[in-house]
Amino acid sequence: MKRLVGFMFICLIILAGCNSISNYDDEDVAAIVRGEEITVGEMRFLYPDDKVLENLDGMIKARLAVQEAKRLNLDVSEKLQEIQETKSSVVEHYPSKDDDSEMAKEMRQFPDSQAKKLNMDPDEYIVKHYEIMSEISAYMIAYIEEKLGQPFESVEVDEAEEFDKKINQLLDTLVEDHKDEIEKFIK
Repeated sequence: MKRLVGFMFICLIILAGCNSISNYDDEDVAAIVRGEEITVGEMRFLYPDDKVLENLDGMIKARLAVQEAKRLNLDVSEKLQEIQETKSSVVEHYPSKDDDSEMAKEMRQFPDSQAKKLNMDPDEYIVKHYEIMSEISAYMIAYIEEKLGQPFESVEVDEAEEFDKKINQLLDTLVEDHKDEIEKFIK
């Protein structure tokens, strides 16, 4: 019985190793979405290594929404300009390195670990991460608002859950409509 449990434990470790993002190089392609590659490096930049695989489907949805917003010529220029103007001040929203409080440590944990992994200065990482995520969000919001016909800021608190369901349904439909144009290479 002990041998069986030991064997199962070793198999689990081997299987977990097979599904680990650490088995991939940054240049490896995680997915292709309508001809555009999403690399492992892009995913590793945005998410901790242990969260990359669980965020791949979300990144595919985001890429599709960005592509659709661009295809529809939705104007996000004002939002992109705002991102460029505010990106250098985003660091001010993080606690200083001198702040030893638990909350400060928790807030800095992700950018500090990512910056170390990527051989970057934490402040540089924070700015770049903000820039990338904000640009993706700008296009996604434009697409969602266009398709649902309702601006995000008009959604009342008591409508938020229903609006969220509509967003998820919209993005799931987008994936379904383009499933033949999506290839995943990591699992």
